[in-house]
Amino acid sequence: MTVAGTIRQQVEIGIFMSLGAHEFAALTSEGREIGLTFKARILPFTKAGKRSPRPRIMRVTVELNHLDYYDVRVLYAARGQFIAHYESSSIDAEQLSRILLALDYDGQEVLNTRVL
Repeated sequence: MTVAGTIRQQVEIGIFMSLGAHEFAALTSEGREIGLTFKARILPFTKAGKRSPRPRIMRVTVELNHLDYYDVRVLYAARGQFIAHYESSSIDAEQLSRILLALDYDGQEVLNTRVL
């Protein structure tokens, strides 16, 4: 099985649905598969530090690192540059679903603390 396929199996389908995940693709580096990437609808923060009422399409990457843990990065494009909405490293497979589900949140923090 591929790395991207393994990640998709480890994350419950309902979590992908809650994020409005689409355009799934294998993440590659130097010709080898290292993870999964997809687009998701996530509420960004405004310049004032408040959650926007409208979702933005963000690129989520889940990369398998050399320690067999996952590095998660959520980026979006604004004004010609990429802005990091969330980044974390060394997430185990059991935490991955919770981290992704916690991204679907409208509170003052990036992740929903009730899910974590």
